[in-house]
Amino acid sequence: MIKVLFVCLGNICRSPLAQGIFENLTQHETDSFFCDSAGTSTYHIGELPDDRMVALAQKHHFLLTHRARQLQKDDFEKFDYIIAMDKVNYQNILSLKNRVSNASEPKIMLMRSFDTSKDQIEVPDPYYGTSQDFEKVFDMLFRSTESFLSFLRNEHPHNEL
Repeated sequence: MIKVLFVCLGNICRSPLAQGIFENLTQHETDSFFCDSAGTSTYHIGELPDDRMVALAQKHHFLLTHRARQLQKDDFEKFDYIIAMDKVNYQNILSLKNRVSNASEPKIMLMRSFDTSKDQIEVPDPYYGTSQDFEKVFDMLFRSTESFLSFLRNEHPHNEL
């Protein structure tokens, strides 16, 4: 089973949406994939995703029920891939990993490195934006997640899943 953790700042917008998209795309492959999401900050621990992101997910026919949590040291042992939404969170992930002496080596990557339409390398935080900003983030994450799944399937042929 391939285990993926999506990470943003507060774990109420981008990373739970990425988790929801991933779960939706892999809903018939539950023995092959597991995913979760987390934030690098403590701002929203225990909260449900932002209402605007929940509504957007419902519009695309899936639910977001994740409760925000902070990235933990043991996540480096639990997950094969840790996917950051932007460069700041990528650096925060690396910083925490470097403080974990016995950390395994999950692959830490930027989400948009899998985007087929790379107009930028980061998934912008839509929190202070408009509904259009949330839609743009959905489109970025959907494209990136589909491409990331193709990458995973190529890296881990079916007999390894």
